[in-house]
Amino acid sequence: MKARRAHVINADGSLIKRPDTVAEIIRPKRPSQRKFPWLKRLGLLVGIVFLVYVGIVGAKVLGVIGEIHVNNEGSTAPFLKFPKITPEALAGEGDGRINILLLGIVGKTHTAGSLADTIILVSIDPTNNKIALLSIPRDLYVTYPKPLSGQGKINAIHAYGEEPQRKIAGGGPEMMKKEVAQILDVPVHYFVRVDFDGFKKLVDTLGGVTVNVEKAIYDPLYPAPNMIDYSPFKISAGIHELDGDTALKFVRSRETTSDFDRAHRQQQIISAIKEKSLSLGVLSNPKKIVDILSVLGQHVKTDLTTSEMERLVKIVKDIQKENILSKVLDNGPDGPLVSENNGAYVLVPRSGDYKEIQKIAHEIFVDPFLDNEKATIAVQNASGVAGKGIEVSTLLKEYTYTVNNTVTASKVSKQSMIYDTSNGKKPATIELLKKRLGMSVSTTVPSDIQATTPNEDIIIVVGESYVVSKK
Repeated sequence: MKARRAHVINADGSLIKRPDTVAEIIRPKRPSQRKFPWLKRLGLLVGIVFLVYVGIVGAKVLGVIGEIHVNNEGSTAPFLKFPKITPEALAGEGDGRINILLLGIVGKTHTAGSLADTIILVSIDPTNNKIALLSIPRDLYVTYPKPLSGQGKINAIHAYGEEPQRKIAGGGPEMMKKEVAQILDVPVHYFVRVDFDGFKKLVDTLGGVTVNVEKAIYDPLYPAPNMIDYSPFKISAGIHELDGDTALKFVRSRETTSDFDRAHRQQQIISAIKEKSLSLGVLSNPKKIVDILSVLGQHVKTDLTTSEMERLVKIVKDIQKENILSKVLDNGPDGPLVSENNGAYVLVPRSGDYKEIQKIAHEIFVDPFLDNEKATIAVQNASGVAGKGIEVSTLLKEYTYTVNNTVTASKVSKQSMIYDTSNGKKPATIELLKKRLGMSVSTTVPSDIQATTPNEDIIIVVGESYVVSKK
């Protein structure tokens, strides 16, 4: 049997307990956790709440992505796939940016709910932290892209593309991407489409947005919700906090102003939503995030993937207001459009084609790779055809290349060639020129060519076989 432990009695008769082990002598006794049971319970509760929150938000995100995401039927932006971009990853000019077509539609509550009421190309320069917005009027008269046929207002393309019987991959948004890319001559990588109800709910969920109303508006003909009666809208000039309903009226009203003023106001609201949605007060508020996700799931469609959205937020959140450029295609004295009536009010290019519009697009959607390298170019016409060198120079200038010299070569050449005299310091410009012009590149420059234009980074020799692109 185990020996029973001996006890020691105090002089007053009280019992003294002996320590069981030496460790008990040298290790102080821990305070009993029973005195603080709420600490354990609180820690457990916090853990449970956190896990539930993560589960809810995570499930919400997955659910919303499933609701709003559709397959991208066109090109994607290299910047949302790779943290670091090499020149070889660029398909052409404009791929140094992230171009997103923003579409606003009325939605199911209206008989013409699939018409594109708002058409804005949002172009992000992730290298220099800049954004450019270009609004395209819904009354622009265009030739419809295949597989559609015919001509009409650009806003109808979305509606036609959404018709179930057509079975068009990507539907209305994909048709709009194709058309806008054709008109502006820039790649359109993604789209985001929101209906009016979703717009109102998003603004309300954010707690409203702050906007500087540049001039007072009074619109007695603003349509009522039943689209039959009127619901007059007015707002004074100055700084205003707008709720969802007022914000929608602010961006839709045009009876007493113009469609171009309206486009400018739409760009204002986009900037205000961007500021509010990326603010700490929203990002740190779990309920607000869940509420926003609920709104998005019901009223938004996009071909951006989850990972692309995450990367996009990281890029956009650091872009300041002063680095956001806005432009509206209009029919003003210096605008590229004029109004006509062919049975309906429409807008057509002043020049008869899209070249003037494309020049505007190229100027505001400057490729950051070309801008940062700032390569100087000389063009030599060795084709034997007068004016061919000028045509190539003009084409390149439209794409914001810096062409300093255009000369006639000392002799005719069958072969066209790009000569890199920069010692490899302008890799992106060389790569983009190679893809645009379809020419080979050499770093060995013949002496007669070098002597004609000795101070340029790049020399382009236009040979007999080269056909100038009319794009």
